[in-house]
Amino acid sequence: MPEDWPIDPAPTDVPPDLPAVKGLKGWLQRRAESALRKPGRASPSFTEPGGYHVVLQLIGAKPIQVMAVIAQVTGLDLLSARDLARDTPVVLVSGISQTSADRAVGRLEKAGAKAVVGEQYQPD
Repeated sequence: MPEDWPIDPAPTDVPPDLPAVKGLKGWLQRRAESALRKPGRASPSFTEPGGYHVVLQLIGAKPIQVMAVIAQVTGLDLLSARDLARDTPVVLVSGISQTSADRAVGRLEKAGAKAVVGEQYQPD
């Protein structure tokens, strides 16, 4: 290994159940984990305020695409989106407008999921 190559120190924030991996493999592993856990921001077209919610009923045949859409609609990271997808039926977003809810349902159905728009519960 040439002298001018950067040295990758062992990570200090590794969970106790995982051994610390050094080198290129460790760097790639830490990079992938940080990318999966990086929270995003929900697209503005899905966050217009209103009185509707989107319920995910079934994931369908393409779960990876559905998880990507869930992450886009909710602003969650991919691992949290995966957990939401596993817990179907689940309310993905609430308190949004009819058009935002329709857009979200359209995206989810295009990805292969089954989702519906519902109105918020208004107690008397």
